[in-house]
This record gives sequence, C-alpha cells and structure tokens, in this order.
Amino acid sequence: MPPAPLARLTTLVATLLACAGGAWADVGGTLSLQTDARERGMSYSRNRPSAQLGLAWDGTAGWYAGAQLAQARFAQRRGAALQVYGGRVFELSPGLDAEAGVAAHAFENVSRYDYQEAYVGLLGERWSLRAYVSPDYYGVGQRSLYVEFNGRWPLASGVAALGHVGLLHGFGGQALSYVEPRSDTRADLRLGASWQLGQSSELQLAWIAAGRGGPYIWIDATRRRTAVLSLTVAF
Repeated sequence: MPPAPLARLTTLVATLLACAGGAWADVGGTLSLQTDARERGMSYSRNRPSAQLGLAWDGTAGWYAGAQLAQARFAQRRGAALQVYGGRVFELSPGLDAEAGVAAHAFENVSRYDYQEAYVGLLGERWSLRAYVSPDYYGVGQRSLYVEFNGRWPLASGVAALGHVGLLHGFGGQALSYVEPRSDTRADLRLGASWQLGQSSELQLAWIAAGRGGPYIWIDATRRRTAVLSLTVAF
C-alpha cells in the first residue's frame, strides 16, 4: 500500500485519541470467518471464504476509532484490505444518539481503489441510519452517496433477526470505456438471523442481494445474490 494513505489513517486515529485526552477507554477485538466477504452487497473476496480481524476503541466522551484488516481479491490481484475509521457519538435523547465520523480504505496491490468517506448517522436501540459521502469512490472518478438502514430485532433468548437495506448513487465523472453502461444507482439488501454462542461468539446466516449500477468497476466479477454464513468471536 502506498505510504500517503496509511500516513493519513495513522494521523486520523492519533487525532481522535488526542481529543479523548487521558480518559478511560475500552479496547476490544473481533475475528470473523465468513463464506463470502461482502460490503454493500458486493463481494471483495470473489465469492470465496475470507477472514477479517477487527480492533475497536471506545472512549468515555463518545469518541471511538477502529480498524479492520481482511484479504481482498479483485480479478487476478489479491492482498490486504485495510479500513480505518473514527468518530464521535452524541446523545440526542434517551434511546436516540447521533454520530459523525470519517473512514478510509486502502488496498494492497490495487491502490487505485483506495478511497475515503465521511458519514453521519442516527442510532436507536435496535436500528441505525447512516449516510456516507466520498469524493472519489473506489477511485473511479465519481463522487458517491450511500445511505443505509440497519435493524436488529430479538426473537428469542440469544436469537435475533437482522435486516439491512442500502442505496448507492454516483455523481459526476465519466463512464469507463470498458464498463457496460449502467444506472448511477444501485440498491442492496441483507436479511438474516444471528445466534449467540456463549458470551463472546455469534453465528450469522444471511441472504444478500445487490442490483446493477453504481460507481463500481468490478461488479460483474461477483454473484449478485448469495447466502453468507459467518462466525465472529470477540476478544
């Protein structure tokens, strides 16, 4: 990965930690194994199993930061995919919070896909609503807006239903000559269930679907509908 994006990510995390001062913070991690690594409906593991390591930091003043490391596969290239994010949560009323933050994504051996986003959101007890904007989504020369709604509804002890719907729209830029013309907008859907396994593990089974369109150049390399099984262990 090129040094400049990684330097910006490091600066971002350091800034958030400095803003939190010496406040007590909680640090935790997760390890996830999944039959297909999907982001916003599309596979970045070429429909293959993948592992993901996550690290999260939560401060007492509402500040948070984290990083996720996984393996990405695009066509014949593969390598590490790093996401670093940080932001702050603000309480609006009991059971309702607002948040704002930034995220940056870097891809080993495919650095032209690197991109950054800013986001805002509303967080309820069992749902979240977020909007993300990027000046150059996946390096395709288009600005983007992505809006998502996520919900989690308990069904029984240790069992919950999961739901997600997202809408991605690209703005400006020029269509690439080797990409079939498509709509500037793409929707994705995720429906599933989770089972709590002990105190620190969770099993999920979800059906994921994504339409065509949006600012992607690798969309045809992945299935647009699939079932994904994942196991996450927290530590």
